[in-house]
Amino acid sequence: MKKILYVFIILISLNTFSEEEKKIELKSVLFEIPTTSMDALNTGFSKKAIPWWAGIISSTLVLYNNDEVILENWQREGRAAGLGNTDKTKAVLSAGEIDLLRLPTDTASWMYFLGDGWMHFGISAGFLLNGQFNDNVRAYNTGLRIAHGMATSTIFSQMLKRAFGRQSPYVKTEPFGKWSPFPSIPEYQKHTANYDAMPSGHVMTATLTFTIINEAYPEYSNYVVPLAVTWVTALGFQMVNNGVHWASDYPLGIAMGYVFGKASAQMGKPKSADDTSTTSWMLLPITTPESQGVAWLYQY
Repeated sequence: MKKILYVFIILISLNTFSEEEKKIELKSVLFEIPTTSMDALNTGFSKKAIPWWAGIISSTLVLYNNDEVILENWQREGRAAGLGNTDKTKAVLSAGEIDLLRLPTDTASWMYFLGDGWMHFGISAGFLLNGQFNDNVRAYNTGLRIAHGMATSTIFSQMLKRAFGRQSPYVKTEPFGKWSPFPSIPEYQKHTANYDAMPSGHVMTATLTFTIINEAYPEYSNYVVPLAVTWVTALGFQMVNNGVHWASDYPLGIAMGYVFGKASAQMGKPKSADDTSTTSWMLLPITTPESQGVAWLYQY
């Protein structure tokens, strides 16, 4: 695992950049969320995406049918490898009863931490600081795009988690986890593990990060892609092993990470001349003190 981290640190320290690329304004991280959201949605629901949706749905159904077997087998393998089946990250920063930062304490928790938001925020900061202090525009923009992608994709993953309302394995009250769509806001906050399994936000964020890096540094794809596969595989195994996720939570998470990563990688780049679409649609969350839902907004 340490070798993986060392290789990634080397990637962050790359000091090459494109002279044609302009430095993205810091405010774009938030102000460009609507644009990136629409780009991702247009891509995800285009005709070209139909075969990919078929793959996502079919693979999810196959994995769902085998979730209990996969859970049992991977947890047995985890125990045999000395990883255990519990989360051993330790809270080092809290606000009341809410843990703001949990850090790993052993190999198993390091594997789980590979998908943590703090890990990927740190990667983003690494690129950003390298770009700022070394006048490296490409690295600076990559850091901003990762942060932007995390912010944008998290909005949609949180909407879907509440829409599905699936139990995590370690708190399941029935085989395959109970599904309780659209819990109230207080209920979700109080018993999050009962509702937030699908899709996997950790896998989504890891996929998004590597997608953006691969888009920024295509000449290093021979290193980035194998590292990404190894990274996400280790993360995916450990999250089933410690009972946080089911294997069927992953296909949609990976797809979202890729689509939002590709869209986020375009932030700050000029739009193509043939981009003349005038129709758009968006899913927007609706919340009340007792419930949550989704509204469909169509513009033409």
